[in-house]
Amino acid sequence: MPNGVFLVRFKSVEMKEKVLSSGHFLFDNKPMIVKEWTKDLELSKADVKSVPAWIRLHNLPIKFWGKSLPKISSLVGIYVKSDQATNERTRLGFARVMVEMMVDQLLPVEISFKDEKGEVVKVEVEYEWRPITCTIFQGMGHEGKHCKRA
Repeated sequence: MPNGVFLVRFKSVEMKEKVLSSGHFLFDNKPMIVKEWTKDLELSKADVKSVPAWIRLHNLPIKFWGKSLPKISSLVGIYVKSDQATNERTRLGFARVMVEMMVDQLLPVEISFKDEKGEVVKVEVEYEWRPITCTIFQGMGHEGKHCKRA
């Protein structure tokens, strides 16, 4: 279908329900928005206000990789989950976290917070994927300079 929309038919209602309840989907580290089809469904990217994205938190001391991680991640977006290597602390170069971000929000390249001693901790934020938004119609998928509505 046009505009990057795909229709998927399931063999059973149970399989459809399983997919719809599974949460966030990414393809090539880019979010896929999954909706149940109805005859009145509007198929428009402009309706998307938030998307999941993986971020890497560099220079985050390992002592914050546990219960503190959702709170620290909330400085970028809404914490969804962390990856297995972060949970098991098997890759220590960075913590990898999925957050739900607004498509039109500013994406900080660094966040900072105070630790238990009152000292400021600065953490570099790397985005595995950044949403591209149109400044003309506020939708996703292209920049304003490439907007067909302009």
